[in-house]
Amino acid sequence: MSCKDKRFTRCFWSFGPPKKIYKLFRPVVVIDGTFLKGRYCGTLLTPIAIDPSNHISPLVFLITYSETTKSWTYFLEMFGSNFHGYDTRLAVISDMNPRITSAVPKVIPFVIHAFCNFHIFNNVKTTLKSTRIAFRIAAEALSSIDFDKHMNAIRNIDFVGLQYILDIPRETWSNEYIPISMYIFILY
Repeated sequence: MSCKDKRFTRCFWSFGPPKKIYKLFRPVVVIDGTFLKGRYCGTLLTPIAIDPSNHISPLVFLITYSETTKSWTYFLEMFGSNFHGYDTRLAVISDMNPRITSAVPKVIPFVIHAFCNFHIFNNVKTTLKSTRIAFRIAAEALSSIDFDKHMNAIRNIDFVGLQYILDIPRETWSNEYIPISMYIFILY
């Protein structure tokens, strides 16, 4: 725990069992934060992974004052130090939070950083309702032919929607273009 000006700044902790079997987990970690409300406000940051029994398992926890690039950087550094460095075949999935996208390449430059299709789909759903189904199918496409077919459908329905989607690098959300195919099954 750290204190600054008699104010709580952050608290990091992890439990022993995930550390002991971490090498058996799937090499995909999903990171996200959630806001704490009530008497003690703040933000809880945590990575989750799938254990050998196919259960979702939280690995570490960080409570911090807010979701900043500095707090995400600290979080990723502490996660790496608690799990004896990162495996070079690791993929990290997150929402498109600019603080996360800034911290991940600084702390773990070799990682494959993908965006959660659920979050992108929800953004498409709220801003571009007419393209959401075609986007979902394009994101899950396993061939470039299927991907192009559904992206053309989006182009024909809503060109503005297509521009929104194309502003996000397809290597970060499309099963067809993600750099390592072994992660396909988990990306949506």
